[in-house]
Amino acid sequence: MNDFNNLIVQTRCTIKLSHGEQPSFSIDESGEKANWVNISIVNDQLVVYTKPEYYGYLLLHDYYPQITITYKILTGLQILDKCFVRSSETLTLQNMGIIVREGNLDIIVDAFSLDCTVIKSAYAKLSGRTIFSRVLAHQRSVYDGSDLEASEGNVHVHDEAKTSIWFEEELEFGLFGQSRMGYRVNLRNPTLLLNPYNIITLF
Repeated sequence: MNDFNNLIVQTRCTIKLSHGEQPSFSIDESGEKANWVNISIVNDQLVVYTKPEYYGYLLLHDYYPQITITYKILTGLQILDKCFVRSSETLTLQNMGIIVREGNLDIIVDAFSLDCTVIKSAYAKLSGRTIFSRVLAHQRSVYDGSDLEASEGNVHVHDEAKTSIWFEEELEFGLFGQSRMGYRVNLRNPTLLLNPYNIITLF
């Protein structure tokens, strides 16, 4: 399998993500269901999708094909459909950009820098540790970083989005609209942007 450094998910599925020396992809289904998911690699991007003639089957049966993906180097992850992405182990990452537009992300990481955007009603849970973390949450999305130990970063939460975070040193955060945030911090230099409708909880 050719190398890739970005993963884009454009269909309903359940993905088990892992880190290894050789990139690989497998559809853990048999029979006709194995045809419900396809991949292509273009410009170092692994795209997971379903052909139009099969997408109706996923909706009709409310089915999420099981997929296993191993990456060597991963710098980007985009979840653009209602899918579930999990890590089978701690994922080793350097600089990682994440966009969750729909679906559910739940991964454990050991990273230098993370940049995560969550929109619509998507859910993202990141655990583990990172040096720098940027978070942007919009609409009714949920970002759970309560088990992600970050040294510093910035968090901006809009609309009715909810976040929970853990920072140890420096944090800049802004809450807008009716957003909410829970935090676990030991900050030397916090910068806060709030309005009267925001709710902040210490845990």
